[in-house]
Amino acid sequence: MAEKERILVVDDEESAREMVSKIVNQIGYEAVTAKNGNEALEILRNTPTTIMITDIKMPEMDGLELIKSTRAEFPDTHIICMTGYGASYPYTDLVALGAADYITKPFTIDDMIAKLNRVVRERNLIGDLTQKSLELERTNEELKRLDQLKSTFISSISHELRTPLTVIKEFISLMLEGHAGPLTEDQRDYLVIANKNILRLTNLIETLLDFSRIESGKGLKLKFEPTLLVEVVDDASMTLSQQLEEKRITLENRIDPDTPLVLIDRNRMVEVFINLIGNGIKFTPPGGKITIDSRGLTEKRDYLKVVVTDTGVGIAPKDLPEIFDRFYQGQRTQTGIIMGTGLGLAITKEIIEGHQGDIHAESKFGGGASFVFTIPVFGVNTIFNLLFTPMLEEAERDKMSFSLIRVDFWDPRTKREVILSHESWDGVRYALQKLVRVVDTVIPFQNNIVYIFSFNDNKIAKEIGERVQVKLTQGGYLPRGTEVQFRIYSYPIEARTKEEFLKGCRLLLKED
Repeated sequence: MAEKERILVVDDEESAREMVSKIVNQIGYEAVTAKNGNEALEILRNTPTTIMITDIKMPEMDGLELIKSTRAEFPDTHIICMTGYGASYPYTDLVALGAADYITKPFTIDDMIAKLNRVVRERNLIGDLTQKSLELERTNEELKRLDQLKSTFISSISHELRTPLTVIKEFISLMLEGHAGPLTEDQRDYLVIANKNILRLTNLIETLLDFSRIESGKGLKLKFEPTLLVEVVDDASMTLSQQLEEKRITLENRIDPDTPLVLIDRNRMVEVFINLIGNGIKFTPPGGKITIDSRGLTEKRDYLKVVVTDTGVGIAPKDLPEIFDRFYQGQRTQTGIIMGTGLGLAITKEIIEGHQGDIHAESKFGGGASFVFTIPVFGVNTIFNLLFTPMLEEAERDKMSFSLIRVDFWDPRTKREVILSHESWDGVRYALQKLVRVVDTVIPFQNNIVYIFSFNDNKIAKEIGERVQVKLTQGGYLPRGTEVQFRIYSYPIEARTKEEFLKGCRLLLKED
């Protein structure tokens, strides 16, 4: 028969030790007890123990010192703190010391069982992940080695081919310009052909580099945030400013600065515009023009239509259905030289579809090309579609709780919402990113509300709200006198069905 797992219970009150021990035994574990911190450390050193439940106020060595010592000697031990009602031990302080959770006295049997079950689940999850990490370590190392070989190969090929090609190209140019003496008509024709093929080889090198880039885009992970689209376009145009200048191509950004915020992955969307503008540069003759504009909102007013138009050679009708395929090379310039690899447009399509948008091309061959795509406008519907609903589905799939936490800022004198300054708002956003786990999502809204989507039940969500309340109020992030209030709504505790939960969350979301 397998030996029962031990849980250490530490409290200077015998009645408390006995009560917690009964709960531990009731859920199938073996309770080991200690009346102070020194005794607890001795037990930890001699008895295999993975979970410890400890009181804070104890003689000789209090719970805080015990947590520090336990964390130093036994870093894998999961610790639950017991604190008296009204005790001034902030959750953030206990977590900073190494506690996994805490419970306030007096507590019910159900409260303690819930805490223990949560910690046990987390401990088991960490154990499973550790085991899987060990099992995959050799495979990962091999994949890293192969990936490094691939990167080294691409880098070497790029260096080894580009250097001689550059030299060859320069000498051919000098010969075509007559620096090596007069050329016959046939000699000039041969050198022009050679020069064209050098350009083709250069593009093949770019294909190798782009291939590595597109491969890393598999399983695209996007980090959505409310963003001004005009700033994204400016970032992309700055990146390509030299190429635009060299070909004397004008880039006109017609996006209205007052266009509604969009909910996008900013870095990825900059990449989209770089690809589309770069595509226009390749296929537009010197002196041409590239325009970025909006065609307004979609019918449901939750997506913005954006169009990137060039005055280049256009796209042949037969190529339109396939231009977003990887490695498709149907487009040609007026001189007949293949330009580009198709990878840029393939990456662009993946990013747009990751935003639940769509993209297509419009063109008359010889009359320029337009790339039209849609991106989500920042609002309640897109928050639900891109963030909330996928996270809720993940919680259901993994049998986790899920909570919406709404944080508001109030002026108690006027009893009105406070609209924070940009400086205060930036500080609040920074503080919240430090307080919330990476797996959770923080959405700032209109400089006066913050929504937090968290994979936690209502008790933990309440603790997060209290933590945010204390941190923002006492941390100097807000104007003096501003109050922080929060409301939570959790599934499946407070809502019996997913539909009921979604309806309740929409009531907590606000759109001006």
